[in-house]
Amino acid sequence: MKIDNSFIAKELRNYKFLDDSRPGYYLQVNNQNCHYEIRTNDLYTASFFDAYSSYSVRVPLNLMILKSGEQSLSIKVLPLEDNKLSKKADLQLRLMMYPDMTDKENDYGGSITLWDWEMPSIEQDLPLFAMDTVFEAKVPYKLDILEKYALDLSKMNEEKLLKEVFQLFEERHNQLYNNVHDEKLLNDSYQRLHVQTYYSKERINKLAAKAISKEPNKILQPLENFKLQLYGDGKIVTLLNTIDYDSALWWADKETGEPLRWQPFYLFKNKDTGEWHVW
Repeated sequence: MKIDNSFIAKELRNYKFLDDSRPGYYLQVNNQNCHYEIRTNDLYTASFFDAYSSYSVRVPLNLMILKSGEQSLSIKVLPLEDNKLSKKADLQLRLMMYPDMTDKENDYGGSITLWDWEMPSIEQDLPLFAMDTVFEAKVPYKLDILEKYALDLSKMNEEKLLKEVFQLFEERHNQLYNNVHDEKLLNDSYQRLHVQTYYSKERINKLAAKAISKEPNKILQPLENFKLQLYGDGKIVTLLNTIDYDSALWWADKETGEPLRWQPFYLFKNKDTGEWHVW
């Protein structure tokens, strides 16, 4: 079973933007004494399942924004340990926009804060805290790839789905283990970066040409202890490891076994041809 992104890449490579704007949206996430999962438009955005009590990250959102208009944001705050949220649990979010992601010399036009949010204090025993909200975004593109081509995998037999997805993950795992670099597949897969994050052709070519190098202290982990996960309203699938719920393709520290690097691998199935494509 092969993955072919060529016809989708052709569509994206020659994409005509709707206007000349080039905005970038980001979510600043600060957490203390909790774990969390965040999705934008039901696409993976960020998660934190490490043992550390606090963490801060700024997450780019453009790859989860498919068109202008209302965007959904789903947040789950989970216990750091045990089965209930600590009274000290806290999650803070800040939504930011940079007006021009091509203007590196002027800090991309300067950040504009669109809103701030902080989780309310935990006053009672709760297994989790969940919130769904929306925000507005204006982008110079409209991507309907999933709408046009993607099969609703939630309606597919789960055993058959897992078998097909595992086979594709196994193939990718073998490529990583044996240092097999498929530059064409990577180049085709990276074409969404041209549309949603305004990468130039030269930048994508350079990115695709760079192979993942083996590092003595990082050991690629066996493809085991994973779970099937759907995103994008059932149209995108991946395998997550059950250690920190990140990609099932991951490397650990040779000495400590601590996760050090992951390779995201999201897939969708063409509803017309039955082929698999990288999202």
